[in-house]
Amino acid sequence: MITAKTKTISKLLTACLALYFSTTHAQLTPKTLRVGFLNESMGLPSGKLTKLPIHPTVNIGTDFRVRSGKHWQRALGADFYYYYQQSSEHALMLDASYRLGYKFNFGLQTNLTAALGYKHAILTGDKYKLIDGEYQKVAHWGKSQFTTKVGFGLEYPISKKYSITTDYKAMVVAPFGDRILPFSLHTFLGVGLKINLHN
Repeated sequence: MITAKTKTISKLLTACLALYFSTTHAQLTPKTLRVGFLNESMGLPSGKLTKLPIHPTVNIGTDFRVRSGKHWQRALGADFYYYYQQSSEHALMLDASYRLGYKFNFGLQTNLTAALGYKHAILTGDKYKLIDGEYQKVAHWGKSQFTTKVGFGLEYPISKKYSITTDYKAMVVAPFGDRILPFSLHTFLGVGLKINLHN
């Protein structure tokens, strides 16, 4: 038998859960949409801006939490990447990102970015395995890897809704599988567009 006290407690719990989920939904509503086109290259970061050949990269991201002051801005978001490196792999990446920005009085904003994520790398060629003393072709469904990124970027508004961006990011990927280095280094350089979804 359900008592009046039990009904009251269940109503309070329901109200608390409804409040919690409405707050969480508000925090997870995308505030911005970011689209970028970059060039990926493998190796140490260097002063050389463009490394050939071009390895096309597409980045789509959003900011879920944005805190802005007169000059400083902090944002938590998520980013999805796809890149193609002809000599080695296709890669899909999903990152959780944090961005700290400083906006000058004339509109230009500098951004420092840090991210942690997951990378799924798929070989571009065939994979062979030594079976019974003979190399045989085997299926390869991809390799799971952990990534961390740091970067620097610039952002300039062309209207209240749109901003042009440029980014330079360095990425460490592990495990790499090399006997000498257990990780690989990559850099990304590119341009993009940021759209404020609430303007």
